[in-house]
Amino acid sequence: MKTFVTLCLIALSLSACTIETVEPRFDPRDRVVGRYEAEEYSETYRDFTYYSIHITKSGYSHEIRLDNFYAADISVYAVLDQDRITIPFQVKDGYEIEGVGTVSGNEIDLHYSVRDRYNGSRTDFCETKLWLEY
Repeated sequence: MKTFVTLCLIALSLSACTIETVEPRFDPRDRVVGRYEAEEYSETYRDFTYYSIHITKSGYSHEIRLDNFYAADISVYAVLDQDRITIPFQVKDGYEIEGVGTVSGNEIDLHYSVRDRYNGSRTDFCETKLWLEY
């Protein structure tokens, strides 16, 4: 009987042990975070502009922030879903902005429109290629 009770206690104590494997969290935004060189082509004005843009993670999952967007020192947010970037309609510092993009390795292609609400100028349709600087 003592052996049976001892075996039951050992079995009970072993069954209470669990092994937890902690795996590091994967954040898909990590692969696009960084400083980029931008080559922006305005389809409206048929002009090239070159500048730097900085992409950071937002406080919300799947959301990123693009700083110095449109070379106008404004910050816009976008949603990253696998290789697709969506810039939802937003008004930032007097600019109406919306667009889409794709991620391919260390390059990002963006297609968006910008309208300056203060100057009443035409909507600027842009194609921008970003290359990861670091």
